[in-house]
Amino acid sequence: MEKGGKSKRTRAVVDRLEDGGTAVLHVGDDEETKVELPASLLPEGAEGGSHLVIEVTLDEGSREAAEDRVRALQEKLEKRGGGEGRKNFKL
Repeated sequence: MEKGGKSKRTRAVVDRLEDGGTAVLHVGDDEETKVELPASLLPEGAEGGSHLVIEVTLDEGSREAAEDRVRALQEKLEKRGGGEGRKNFKL
């Protein structure tokens, strides 16, 4: 597996495509790790025996946006509950 700053890349082999839309992959140089994922995530034309390159990248912008949304919701709930530190709302 190639290591990089904010992303990693590895290889995989499609073992099979199952009914119901699941793809079974064997991942890594040794192909010992089995991963199941929606077949819709595979590139067009992928089938049993296809070799893939998989890259996983951190999406820091998305994380920051989610944290901002949660923070805004917390502030809104605190205001609705009567002030900071007070939790006078029902879930």
